[in-house]
Amino acid sequence: MRFSILTFFWIIFSLALLMTGILDIIGIIHLKEHFPYLFINRFLDLPSFLIVMGGLLTNAFIIYPSKLMRSAFAKMGQTFHQSINTQKVLQKDIESIVTWSNEYKTNRLEFLRTIQDKQKHDFTSYLFSLISTNYSIDEVRVIGETSIDENYSNSHKVSEVLKNMGNSGPAFGMFGTLFGLVYMLSSLDDPSKIGPGLATGLLVTLYGVTFTHLFFYPVSKKIMLSADYNKIREELMLEGVQLIAENKSPLFIKDKLQTYLDRSYTIKQLKAENKK
Repeated sequence: MRFSILTFFWIIFSLALLMTGILDIIGIIHLKEHFPYLFINRFLDLPSFLIVMGGLLTNAFIIYPSKLMRSAFAKMGQTFHQSINTQKVLQKDIESIVTWSNEYKTNRLEFLRTIQDKQKHDFTSYLFSLISTNYSIDEVRVIGETSIDENYSNSHKVSEVLKNMGNSGPAFGMFGTLFGLVYMLSSLDDPSKIGPGLATGLLVTLYGVTFTHLFFYPVSKKIMLSADYNKIREELMLEGVQLIAENKSPLFIKDKLQTYLDRSYTIKQLKAENKK
């Protein structure tokens, strides 16, 4: 196994966040004096945040390679994106494929030159590039299926990273709480420190539970739901491109691809039942 400088850097950085939060809780440093605007109320506590996030990141960077972690951070942006993989979108894709079949039959070479520039869906453009390089239909199917499986596997790995971080959230919350309790018990001779120590300790647990159930778990599930729909859409595109290359009739192509709408609806039903 090769040593990764980048992974080592992120582990040290994450540990630094964790230790900064711990040192503040036990009174060695005082972040409130340097960042008073981050302590605007009793529920916004920077040390608690640093302990939870520092612990989660340290745990994740030890387990997963930095490249996968970067993919996970990039996928977090999907939290604020509305899913475009609906039955309406699949229906439009089918209509587009039917239109392409007519254009392909009219002028194959001209169609293949223009479709890769006009089509914004990267996977579709990739498939037509395979057709233009004279791969056989069977070879296009094999390459396309491999690409679909790879994309789905990558999304699954990213989902597992976020799910693992969610699983660790309450544990690191309790980790910080124990430091808060130790500080509180060691300050029994000074009643003024007991309340703040206990409050800070409980806040760490609150942060850990909150990050887990309001962020990491939901984002992980959303990524997998999006991956399921993307897989169906890519399979639809692969099937459509193959039918076009085989010079199938537009009516046959439309009827064959219509089954993917039923699959999309079935996945939507299963997801809804799992939430109950």
